[in-house]
This record gives sequence, C-alpha cells and structure tokens, in this order.
Amino acid sequence: MHKLISKIDTSIKISFYVLFFFVPLLMWPDTYELFEFNKMWFVFYMSILIAVLWIAKMVIQKKFEVRRTPLDIPLLLFLLSQIISTIFSMDPHVSFWGYYSRFNGGLLSTIAYIFLYYAFATNLINPDRSERTKPISYKLLLTSLFSGLAVVLWGLPSHYGTDPTCLFFRGTFDVSCWTADFQPTIRIFSTLGQPNWLGTFLAALLPIAVGFGLTRLAEQPKKLVKPALFLILAFLFYLSITFTRSQSSFVGFWIGAFVFVVMLLYKNLSSIKENAKGSKFLKYLIIAILICAATSFFIDTPIGFLNQNFTLVGLEAKFAAKTPTTTPPASEAKKEDDTIGQTNTNIQLGGGSESSDIRLIVWKGALEIFKQHPLFGTGVETYAYAYYQVKPVAHNLTSEWDYLYNKAHNEYLNYLATTGAFGLGTYLLIIGFFAFYAIKTTFKEEKRDYFPISAGIIAGYIAILISNFFGFSVVVVNLFLFIFPLFFFELEDAEVLNKTFGFPAKVHSASDNAVITPPQSIVIVIVAILGLYYEVFLFNYWRADRRYALGNNLDKVSQYAEAYQPLSDAVKIMPSEDQYKDELSINMATISLLLAEQKQNDQAIQFGQQAKELSDGVVARHPNNVVFLKTRARVLFALSEINPSLMDQALATIEQARKLAPTDAKLVYNEGLFYNQKGDTDSAIKYINDSIKLKPNYLDAYNSLSVIYAALVKKGGPRIEEYKAAEKQALDNILTIDPKNKNAKDMLKNLQ
Repeated sequence: MHKLISKIDTSIKISFYVLFFFVPLLMWPDTYELFEFNKMWFVFYMSILIAVLWIAKMVIQKKFEVRRTPLDIPLLLFLLSQIISTIFSMDPHVSFWGYYSRFNGGLLSTIAYIFLYYAFATNLINPDRSERTKPISYKLLLTSLFSGLAVVLWGLPSHYGTDPTCLFFRGTFDVSCWTADFQPTIRIFSTLGQPNWLGTFLAALLPIAVGFGLTRLAEQPKKLVKPALFLILAFLFYLSITFTRSQSSFVGFWIGAFVFVVMLLYKNLSSIKENAKGSKFLKYLIIAILICAATSFFIDTPIGFLNQNFTLVGLEAKFAAKTPTTTPPASEAKKEDDTIGQTNTNIQLGGGSESSDIRLIVWKGALEIFKQHPLFGTGVETYAYAYYQVKPVAHNLTSEWDYLYNKAHNEYLNYLATTGAFGLGTYLLIIGFFAFYAIKTTFKEEKRDYFPISAGIIAGYIAILISNFFGFSVVVVNLFLFIFPLFFFELEDAEVLNKTFGFPAKVHSASDNAVITPPQSIVIVIVAILGLYYEVFLFNYWRADRRYALGNNLDKVSQYAEAYQPLSDAVKIMPSEDQYKDELSINMATISLLLAEQKQNDQAIQFGQQAKELSDGVVARHPNNVVFLKTRARVLFALSEINPSLMDQALATIEQARKLAPTDAKLVYNEGLFYNQKGDTDSAIKYINDSIKLKPNYLDAYNSLSVIYAALVKKGGPRIEEYKAAEKQALDNILTIDPKNKNAKDMLKNLQ
C-alpha cells in the first residue's frame, strides 16, 4: 500500500514538473488563438489528471485531507466572489469558461489555479523533510528557470529576423509568418504570444535566477561555475526583457529588483561585514546589477527618457548635437533628439494613437462600469460586453476606436469592473496577506539557507503586480501568482504548513500488505472514468476550436463555401459553444445570397432559414452580447436582399444593440446604411450624421453621405442646390481628413 501511495505522489510530482516546464512553451499553429488557449487547455488537462490521482490517494488512505496555509481565508473568499459574480453575470457562459480564445480569467480557470495550489500544498510539501533533501519548491523553481531559458533561446533569434516559430508553423526560418501587428524584429514575444506577456514572465524569473546563484555561492563558495551560469541566465532574461520593449515589465522588474537587493542586504549585512564569504555574496550581487545596467547602457531600454540620457546611443546623439562641426540645422537637430529611443510600448507599430492615451480612456470606462455595478460587477470576464455600455466618446477619436477590448488593460480595474468591490477586495486581500507574511518573515532574525531564492520570489511577485497594473494576467503569470506564495512558505517557514483540514482526525498507516477493497476499487474506477470523460471533452473542445479557426479564416478571405464545412464540424463537435454558431450563421447567410444569385432558390431559402434560426438562438441565449447582436444584424441585412421583409428585423436588432452600446459610431452608421438600402434616404442621412457626431473624423460616413447626396443631385428636384451644398460639405470634410483622396477630388470637380 505504501508503495502505491508513493507512486501516486511521484506521479503528482511529475505532473507539476511537466506543468511548470511546458506551460510557457506551449503553442499550436492552427487554433483560433495560438498561445493562451493552448496553455490554458494544458492547465485544465493537468488539473484533471492531478485531481484523479489525489482522489485515488484519498480513497486508498480512507481520509480526506487538505493542508492549511496562511492564505486560506482570502483564497476562499476570492473564489466565492468569482462564483457569485458568475451567477449574477450578464453572460454566465462567458463568466464560467472565460472570454473565448484565451479563457484565462474565467471561473473555471480560477478553480483550476486554486485547486493546483492546494494539490501542491497537500501532496508535495513535506514540512518534516530531511535537511539534506532539497525542497520541492526549489526543484520546481529550477524547472521554471530551465523553461525560461528555452523560451528566450526560442525568442531571441526573432529579434534578428529568424524566428523558430515561423519555421515550426510555416517551414520558413524568418519572420514572414507574422502580420504587420506582430513584428518580432521590433518587439520579441517568443512562445508567450505578446511582448508584455513575455516581459512579465521573465521579470518574475530573473531575480529568482540571481537568488539561485547566490544560494549556490553560499553552499560552495569555491565553486563558481554554477553561480556564473545563473548570472548568464539572468543576462539572457534581461536582454530579452529589453527586446520586448515592454515598459511595464521593465519598471516592474527594477522595482522588484530594488526590493530584492534591500531584503538581501538587510538579511546579510552582518556576514558581509565580518567575513570573506559575505564579501563574495556582495560582489556577486553587484555583478548581477552591473550586468543589467551595462545591458541597458549599450543596448537601450523600453523607456524613452532613459534612452536619451543614460544609454550609449542617447549620449552619442547628445554629444553630436552639441558639436559645432556636426550640428545640423536646428529643426533637424530637434527632430533627431525627439526620436531617440522612442521605440516603446506607447508607439503603435502601424502608427496611430499612443497606447497610454487609449489605456486611460479604457480605465475611465472600467470605473464607470464599477459605478453602475459596484458590488459584484458585470460578471467574470464580461469586460468585452460591459465596456460597450459605457465606452467614452473620446475612444472614437483614437486609432483603435473599433477594437473590441476584452480586458481593461489593468488587472485591478478589470476585477473591479467585472467582479465589483467584493472581487477586487478579496484579490487584494490575497496579495496583502502574502505581503504581510513575507515582511514578517524577512524581519525574523533567523537566517534560512534559501533566503536569496525566497527574496527572488518576492521580487518576481512584485514585478508581476506592477506589470499587471498596466496590463493583465496570462496563464503562466496566474500560475506564478497562485503558486509563488507556497514556494515562499516552504523555503522560509515550512512549519506553517504543518496543519491540515480533513477527516478522520487520526488515521493508522496501512501496512504494505494491505489491499484495496472492492468499494475502494469501484470509487477509483468511477473517478478515473469521470476524469477520462472530461479529458476527452476538453480534447473535443480543442478539436472544435481548430475547425472553427479554419472556417473563420476562410470566411475572412471570402471563401464562404470552403468555410461552411469546418464551421459546421465545429458546431457538431461542440454544440454548446455559441461562438461557432454565430460564425456559422453569417457564413450560411452569405452562402444563401450566393445561391440566390445562381438561381438555386430552394437551397438559398433553406440556408437562409437555418442561418436565421442559428442567429436567433444565439442572441436569445446571450441577450447582452453586443457582438452576437451585430452578427444577427448582418445576417438579417444579408437575407433581406432575398426577403425584404427581414429589413425591419435587421433595424430592430441594430436598435437593440445600440441600447447596449450607445456610443458605438459604427452601429449608428450601419443603421444609416440599412435605411439607405431600404430606400428611406432621409433616415439614412439622419443616422449617418448621428454617427459623425459620435466620431467627427469618420471617413466612411462622409464618403457615404457624399454618395447619397450625389445620387440626390443626379435625381434633380427643387432641393438640388441644398443637396449640392451638402455633397460639397461632405467632400470637403473627406479632404480635410484625407487630403490625398483622389475620388473625393474628382467628385468635387464634377460637382463644380
């Protein structure tokens, strides 16, 4: 019996090793979202496997036991807040699973993270381990460092134009597989998917790498190879953070590093003064800081101000500007100086508004959502739909005016908006409890062998918290946020994990000759079957996503007939996911039009009816989902070309969507187009002008007005001069926004 329990414990341990090593690396080329979706699904897979093993262990031991930790109360309160918010959510399906494509942040993901927290604490941490035995936390952190090394070795070549991801996805060892929005030669992202996510991941690991080097140095002061290897690892991490151009990760790392150094100096001040061993400790720490500083000096940083004043390129530019023989004209010198080091996260790769300005607008929207839903928010992960209701008009004047924001780009405001004061309060409670415990432990006189690593954990944790203030958590970051405290507890004060909750209170250990009884076997088999069922369910969900991704991509390039089958497959594989039905409905509506053009009327009617039924069902189940309402309006508008009576339903759907998104200029504009298609020109002009009030630089709206007025001018009548003046005004507005617009210039000449 003991051997069986030991094998189960080993299996759980291996599962955690696999989890921490592979989560940062996982991606897949043909899923709808290449990175986060696959990482989240792997966490779900491993959670189910660990759950089956843990339950089997409890059944065999005939006891239910969960280890107590200092974070029990805040963790359970946080879980309760997420459950309540999901129950009262504006879209419970989204709140349970998470926003489609990433899924991280939904109730199910929170349950998985908290489950992993207790599975690790209960099954792997042994407060009574031998002093010679390395803690499991030590080994798992080392695993994460190896994973981080693999991530940077995969990502660094992309900075120089050779991306292993493109080789893996497309068979070309370059960066041609990425669109203009993703340029790894400017901002690397490796296997994490976005530069900020990679930066945060490495900012969390870098101080831990230095902590390992210091610990090795303390254990074997004369053997410098391993400490030096950890310094090299730290350098690669820092270089990669620099290449991500992520300001939030950069700032988060340096604030965490400051705390790291202060903690280490406080704990080791006496040994530094008294002996050579302490001197080596201090020298190692100084070398680590100098490596980071030198990297910033010679390569630059994501912060423009630092680049201008504290990097080699910036100083050379300043020196050149002050040298009389090389000074260019004043206007050119000013321009050159202003552009030094401006490749940062505030600059959009394709031009446009600064992300910092947009972020402030989105934050304002998050606060407005909180004011309207102060206690439990709008529902876990519903920001994408809630933001439409309060979206500031100022957002319409940015380059990302028609983007769908599924996060507040501030983890704390996101929790505040979607889970209310209760959700954010309990989230901050977890952080506060851990911070209090960490401070209390640091100020203890007793010195632990692994304190440099523990200090690295605190520094990494701080880096994540600061980075999340300007962004949001992803799968690997949430894994760290939930498990890092346990690592700290085990390394610094494992005795605090001695208490357990469960029953019976006292269990006599079974002998090696004990056998599993038939009832125990039945329970274990049932649990294993349930586990297998949910694993297969997740696998089918993953398969459905791949079919959906293919169909969605084919729709985007107007290959509707080819897209129909994979979208239908996705719906058949996972009929509970309305995201697939939504895309299939617009696909079938478009095919219906194509069939009607080919005089295949019976098939056209059949496809049209099915498209409408699909869309009607989706909207009925998700009445607060603006995206689904927009799709339904498109479906009805398309089908109105076959059945004109559906135009009124299309207009009613637009009105329904506008109630949920009152400042959405595109909705109002489309309503104008719908009325124009219906033949109601006066209403069309009214709604298009209303869209311009929401977005004064709306080029498409002015174009449509010019076309409508041109048609009215051509038709003639008593108001022809009025229409000419209106057309001229629309064309003048077009040229104000786009002075090179040839079509507008030609129309203006013809009008004159």
